[in-house]
Amino acid sequence: MKSLILYCSEYKKNTERIAQVFAKKANADLVNIKNLGDIHIEDYDLIGFGSGVYREDLSPKLYKLVDNLDIKNKSVFAFSTSGVGMKFYNKKLVNKLKSKGAIVKGSFACKGYFSAKEFTNVKIFDLLGKLSQGHPNNKDFKEAERFINKIIETIK
Repeated sequence: MKSLILYCSEYKKNTERIAQVFAKKANADLVNIKNLGDIHIEDYDLIGFGSGVYREDLSPKLYKLVDNLDIKNKSVFAFSTSGVGMKFYNKKLVNKLKSKGAIVKGSFACKGYFSAKEFTNVKIFDLLGKLSQGHPNNKDFKEAERFINKIIETIK
């Protein structure tokens, strides 16, 4: 099985760290989309698409990439990191992947550290930022490993 992990990680590299876990476990090619060259999507059996959450959504660059790829009948998954670590941020990407005819195998999300002071003075975000310190952590990495192992099993 040949796998590819495509990701956008522009802020604290939280998403990149999770992408690295997926790539290692799946023996996948790992590509930050800002360094994207020619990609032969037809060569891959499994493709992961991931991003950090920026202003309550995944990267527009990732959506644009998905729009330009022929992923019909490809096994794919979505992943993200955010201050709250919730999968609901992946829903728009999952829907886009499905609309392109991809076979969505799952969705993963975990917390990623952020500093609220860099974005806002609203106190609730300061609290969320404090709760996200140290993430992704070893527990997040273990959950990422379990997730990708389950996905791999469904492809074999």
